Amino acid sequence: MGVQGLKTYMEGNSDVLKRRNFRNSKLVIDGSNLFFCLYFQSHLDQAHGGEYEGFEKVVSRFFANLRICKIKPYVVLDGGDDISDKKFDTLKKRAEDRIKRADALSKGRRGEALPILIKNVFKQVLRKLKVPLIQCVAEADWEVAALANEWNCPVLSNDSDFYIFDVKGGFLPLSDFHWRKVKSIRQSDKKYIPASWYSVSNLCSTLNCMNKQLLPIFATILGNDYAHLDKTLFPNWTKFSLTPGGNRNIDGLLRWLSRHKCPKDAIKALRSTITNPRDSAMVLKVLKQGLQEYRLTPSSIAQFFKRGEPQSKLPRPLQSLPEWFLKALGEGKLNSILLDVLTLHRVTLKFSVQDFSLCSNNLTSRPIRQVIYGLMLQATAEEEQYEVEEYDRQGLTLTSSKVPAILPNLQLDTLWETPQNLRLEVFLDALCVSQAPDELLVPANLQLAVYVTCYWLKRAEPEPRPEFFWALLVGLVYGELSRDPLTEKELPKRLRNLKSRKEETPLDLEAAHAYSQWQGSLRDSICLNQLLNNPVPEPEYARLYSGLFLHHVITEMSRGITPESLLAGAPHALHLYQTLREAVERELDEDLVRRMRAKVKRAQPSERPARRELTDDISMYLIYEDDEEDPRTGKKGKADNQDDEIYEQKCLIRTRHKAKSRTSKRDPKAKKSERSCWE
Repeated sequence: MGVQGLKTYMEGNSDVLKRRNFRNSKLVIDGSNLFFCLYFQSHLDQAHGGEYEGFEKVVSRFFANLRICKIKPYVVLDGGDDISDKKFDTLKKRAEDRIKRADALSKGRRGEALPILIKNVFKQVLRKLKVPLIQCVAEADWEVAALANEWNCPVLSNDSDFYIFDVKGGFLPLSDFHWRKVKSIRQSDKKYIPASWYSVSNLCSTLNCMNKQLLPIFATILGNDYAHLDKTLFPNWTKFSLTPGGNRNIDGLLRWLSRHKCPKDAIKALRSTITNPRDSAMVLKVLKQGLQEYRLTPSSIAQFFKRGEPQSKLPRPLQSLPEWFLKALGEGKLNSILLDVLTLHRVTLKFSVQDFSLCSNNLTSRPIRQVIYGLMLQATAEEEQYEVEEYDRQGLTLTSSKVPAILPNLQLDTLWETPQNLRLEVFLDALCVSQAPDELLVPANLQLAVYVTCYWLKRAEPEPRPEFFWALLVGLVYGELSRDPLTEKELPKRLRNLKSRKEETPLDLEAAHAYSQWQGSLRDSICLNQLLNNPVPEPEYARLYSGLFLHHVITEMSRGITPESLLAGAPHALHLYQTLREAVERELDEDLVRRMRAKVKRAQPSERPARRELTDDISMYLIYEDDEEDPRTGKKGKADNQDDEIYEQKCLIRTRHKAKSRTSKRDPKAKKSERSCWE
């Protein structure tokens, strides 16, 4: 939710926002708003697919600083979309906006895109930190306000709706919550966080003691996520304003409302200016709904924090869900998109930085989602057609399509009671792999990533270049060994230098697109794995992908550096890389293995290509030659025996046009129909 223009108005009103040294209190946190703000305000990379390890450090520091100040956080996350569909138009507009912002980033312009796995990482970090967390069955705003009101403590968020909710403990705007600047009370070791504090009473006292029950009318007229009234039906509010500047419309409406004793009087006065009876009836209906939206009653999530009981007051379609599902959902161990599948038979997919001239990255992992749809839709016995409407993109346009579910021979009610081998079989079949986790011979934390990599190499379109595959494995090696300070020492210095490199690296749009397909496949695989009660061990998500690092590695490989060269002098790291490569190659056919073993053929200086602009229609790519050595044998050719010399040498590369343009000349519907995008 959100009230248009209200945040700017309040931030400029020093009579309403009071300075406060916040400490020693409970704090109810709007979790979805928090992870959004923490990622963007920390200036973490967006263009290259995400910096999850950096985000994990930011989240850990945030909650550590709360703990220092004896602040007890309770995080409340959004769940599924509103089943009434009142907000669906707003959701579609936001999806269209996300497409445009991600596209701008892909072209080197200013934009914005949350990484694909951000919510998974956030929830996992909170569980690791033992921060109390609940994921609601629907939007969290009302539950956040109701819980804070019940506990008489403040709300932390950047959502302007909390300027309307009458929360007794007040509201702390996240944009003015200086959690990085913990301070001490003079002559004391007591710590606090400088913040701005708002209460409805503060606002109303500046408006001739206005009745606070009028604020929901104010929010509904201005417009929020649920209400979009025709502004031409109302007076020009600016003429009632006493404030100069761009906020006169808001100020004028508040001052006009302050003349009325109660909502009933204000609604009557509004309707008296509307001549069309139909418009008058519509305004009455919407304003009454607005009054209900902001009316606080006892929270339905308090018992979850006290005794772990699932959320009460469930919408009717969710009342038949098994208790294990509701408990796991509340604990954040299931993806909230499952609720949209069940209640709305619809999902609105997310969009990362990718090549928007190609098909959506979400198409790659659609077959995995089809299995998820089948598991969820079997829960409603009256269903005859098992389809889910997916909102995805085609080019820069938001489109929708009906996607048939794949019905596995498992029932949702008894899913977690089903033997693990049967749940594992469903998972492996969905990802088109055959090796059981104990046959992979790779660390448990990397097993899911190996399965996803096998799936990605088989189904991604265009087919990933070999360097993308190698760099991905190098990234997994780095993430795994850096989890422990002891094994981190075994990483070669040259690799650590690449990881710590801060300078900007040009966006390789083909790599960005390929990795958006890999991350999308990982996201949907995580969702399926969780729904099946993790037959494959749950990994540390923050250690599986580092966008800037992978692009640095690809840059090195384009200069002729091999993965073995990057890992030279680090036997443990090299062995892990080779083990991962073997595990993946065992799942690929011979032709694909041969293509993924291709070596970069270093070119002569005269063959160096001119710099290519992102807007060019013709792309330039590396020429490959078949690798005559089997990387699983550990044998190295002449070039590999001179690792240090190769690493220092500045190689130039030969280029060629993309074969058959890889995608532009291929019918995109060919694979779309055969294989059939997510949060």
